[in-house]
Amino acid sequence: MNARIKNTPATVSETKKQQNISIYSNDFTNSLSYEEVTINDSLDKSPVHIVSNGKIPTIKSIIMYPGLEIKAGDKVTQVNGSQWICLHVDDSPLYSKGKIEKCNFDLKWIDQDGFIQTFPSILYYNARSNFGTEEDKVMNLPAGRRQIVVSRNIQTQAVQRDTRFIIGNEAFKVIDTDYMSDDGLVNLSLQSDQINVTTDNLELGIADYNKLTKYTLQIINDNPLSISQHQSAKVNVKVTKNDMPVSQPEVVYESTTPEIVQVDLDGNLTILQSGDAEIKVSAYGLTQTLKIYVAPTSHYDYVATIDGANEIYSNRQSEYVATFWNNGLQLSDESMFSLTSEDGSPTLLATITSQDPIKSTCIIRANNNRKYGTFVLHVRNLNGLSVGQKAIKVKSLI
Repeated sequence: MNARIKNTPATVSETKKQQNISIYSNDFTNSLSYEEVTINDSLDKSPVHIVSNGKIPTIKSIIMYPGLEIKAGDKVTQVNGSQWICLHVDDSPLYSKGKIEKCNFDLKWIDQDGFIQTFPSILYYNARSNFGTEEDKVMNLPAGRRQIVVSRNIQTQAVQRDTRFIIGNEAFKVIDTDYMSDDGLVNLSLQSDQINVTTDNLELGIADYNKLTKYTLQIINDNPLSISQHQSAKVNVKVTKNDMPVSQPEVVYESTTPEIVQVDLDGNLTILQSGDAEIKVSAYGLTQTLKIYVAPTSHYDYVATIDGANEIYSNRQSEYVATFWNNGLQLSDESMFSLTSEDGSPTLLATITSQDPIKSTCIIRANNNRKYGTFVLHVRNLNGLSVGQKAIKVKSLI
């Protein structure tokens, strides 16, 4: 006798659920509210329904295609470029559904590492909707106050009290942060603050712009660099952070002509054949290019660099260090320093008080004669093949 399978309420419910999902999926694209959006800058498009609630045009509902998910804090970008933030998600057995609000402000600030951060956000000027049981209720904001809602991530969670923003040519500072009340969101309460014309960049809309980390990337080798096919050489760079040398910079080297010259992680070159080559050097968002001509005969590229302050105050002194190079490789040699004016004549602006040829250092004192301007520090090695110079400005203490 064949056993008969009895359908329990659980199996009936699951079967019906799958049938409803299948019907809903087949009819999903036929709705007038159907469109394809990008979630969190993904390369893939997500099919969704975006439905207006009829009360507030900047707040809408989003319904995901069955099997796709949306979470609180997700950024939704429409084809027309409009950006929205998902404020919260409603549970549904058939699909993922959420409430989204349109972003109306790009939040910009300098983070603790000195980098610019920019995220789309929702800025409330006068009132904020209360998404409790009564959506038409609002919370009024006191005069001089603003509230910002932004997606929660590593950068936005790092925003602390007293962080300042520029909003519509006005300054505001954070007086309260809330990372816990709303899943996936950061709530910032702001209060008006004074504009500081010396540190705030109104044109870019970034407060405390003086905190921006400024990197420079310089290729020390001659550019273009001429070397022979059988020579060893290295791409040598100098990276500064806020005018101070970075001792171990994170540099990426790339050969665009690997059939002629190859480069390793440290910038060492491997010459394969003669011809024209090119090396790309990248660090901290900056890129420089070294052009190389590989000749069949030997070639030597001697150069000297000088590290030290670009300015000296009157009657003050500063130390300078020279380094000698050949084809990007550091040489051990003795140094000889000298000073001239910009036109090569003797200078009255400064004096070399001491120099150490072995350590390749010298001490320069700006003369206290009320003369200000620019002089040039020169250096060369013993055989005179490696030479370099640095322009230095004498400034008044007042």
